[in-house]
Amino acid sequence: MSNASAAASDHRPDYTRQPNNSKLKHIPGKNGWPIIGVLPELRNDVFKLAETRWKEFGPISRVHFGPQPGVLALGPDMAQTLLLDGDRNFSTRMGYDYALRPFYGDNLLCLDFDEHKFQRRIMQTSFKTPSMRSYVEIMNPILERGMDVWVFDDSFRFYESVKNLLLRMTCKVFYGVEEHDEGSDELAQAFVDILDAQEGIIRLDLPGLKYHTGKNGQRFLRDYITKLIPIRRAGDGQDMLSHMCKETKPDGSYFSDEEIVDHASFLLFAAHDTTTSTLNHLMYYLAKHQDWQQRLRDEGAAQHKDYLDYEDLGNVVELDAAFNEAQRLNPSVTVLVRRSIRECELAGHRIPANTMIFQLPMFTNRMSDYWTNPHSFDPERFFPERAEQKGHPFCFMPFGGGAHKCIGMHFAAMQSKLFMHQFLRKYEFRLPDDYKVAFTYIPMPKIKDGLPLVVEKRRA
Repeated sequence: MSNASAAASDHRPDYTRQPNNSKLKHIPGKNGWPIIGVLPELRNDVFKLAETRWKEFGPISRVHFGPQPGVLALGPDMAQTLLLDGDRNFSTRMGYDYALRPFYGDNLLCLDFDEHKFQRRIMQTSFKTPSMRSYVEIMNPILERGMDVWVFDDSFRFYESVKNLLLRMTCKVFYGVEEHDEGSDELAQAFVDILDAQEGIIRLDLPGLKYHTGKNGQRFLRDYITKLIPIRRAGDGQDMLSHMCKETKPDGSYFSDEEIVDHASFLLFAAHDTTTSTLNHLMYYLAKHQDWQQRLRDEGAAQHKDYLDYEDLGNVVELDAAFNEAQRLNPSVTVLVRRSIRECELAGHRIPANTMIFQLPMFTNRMSDYWTNPHSFDPERFFPERAEQKGHPFCFMPFGGGAHKCIGMHFAAMQSKLFMHQFLRKYEFRLPDDYKVAFTYIPMPKIKDGLPLVVEKRRA
C-alpha cells in the first residue's frame, strides 16, 4: 500500500477495520477441500461447481474459496440485490481488498459509495466520445503492425500473441508510451510480473517469491507513472493518462499523483487481461463455427474499409452479437466479490456482518431459465427479435452492474471489434484437426493450451 493510501485508511469507515466473518455453520453448504476449498473445481469447471450447488442448496450456500470462508450467491436475483445495493450494505472495497489493493492501491474497485462516485470523476473525460474516437485512430495502425509480424507456424498460440499485442497497444493508449520509448520493455515486464504475483500463495515480499517479483513490478510501475504525470499534465496528449492528469475536483484542484497512479495502474490490468480473455474465446468459437466466421467477414467487407472508424462500430451488429455471446459463455471475470457491512438476509438466510459473498457470472449467463440451448454458441440470441438478454435485468452482466459497472466496457468492446475486423479481412482460421479444448478459469478465464490455430492469409 502506498503511503498516501495508508494514511487515508486512518479515515476509513469502521467496517474496513473488521476481520472477515468465519461463523457460517448455520448456512447449508460444503466448504470444499482443506486449505484450498473449492479452488480446483473453480479452476476447471465453474458451471458444474455452481450448478451442483444450485441443485443441492439453492441460491445461497456456505463455501471456502481457498482458505477464505464465505457465501456463494447464485442467480440473477442475488446479482441484482448485491450489485444494485440500495441499502449500501455490500462493500466492493472489502471484497477485493486482499486480491487487488496490495498491487493497485485505492483503485476504483477498492472504493465504496461516495468515495467511489467521487473518484470516478478522474475518468470522466477518458471515456467520452471525442476521447474514444482518438483511441481508435491510435489503435488501428498498432493492431495492423502487430498482427502482420505474427508467424503462423505449428508453435503459434493465439493467447500469448494477442496478449503481447494488446499490452503494447494499451501502454500507448493509456499512458502515451511508444514501443521504442525508454523503459517501455521494463514497463511491459513489470505489468506481467504483477499479474503473475496475484497467483502466488505465499504473500511475503521476500526475494525468490512470486509476490516479491510482483511487488518489484508494482514499484517500477508506480515510479514510471509518477514521472510521466507532470509531462502529461503539461502536454496536449490524447492518451488516458493525459486526460486523468488534467481532471479537477470541485474546488478546481488536480487529483493527487497518488490517486492518479492508483487508477492508472489498475486501468491497465482491468482493460488488458479482460480483453485478452474475450478475444481468446471469441477466436475459438469462430474457428469452431466457420459459418459465423464467414458471416462476420462478410459484414466487415460491407464496410469497404481496412480499418473501422469510431462511427462504424454501430454498423457491425453481428460482430457485436458474437462478442456478447463469447462473453456470455465465458465471461472475462470468473468471480465477483462483495463483503457484507451489516447483518442482512439473502434468500431467507441470515448473513452476518463482514461475510465474504461470491458470485459466479458464468452460471447466470447459462441458466436455462433465461437462455435457449444455453451452452451453445448462438449470437442470434442477442438479435432484437430474440433479445434473450432481456429475460432478467441481471441474467447477462459481462461488465458487472450497479455503481461499479465497468467504466471501460465500451472501450473493451471497441478494441475487440477493431481487432476482429482487421484479422477477419486478412486471414482465415480453423482449429487443428482433432483438437479438444480445455478451459481454465482462474486467475483469468482462458484456454489452457493458449489456443493453437491454423491460420491462412486470404487472397486479395
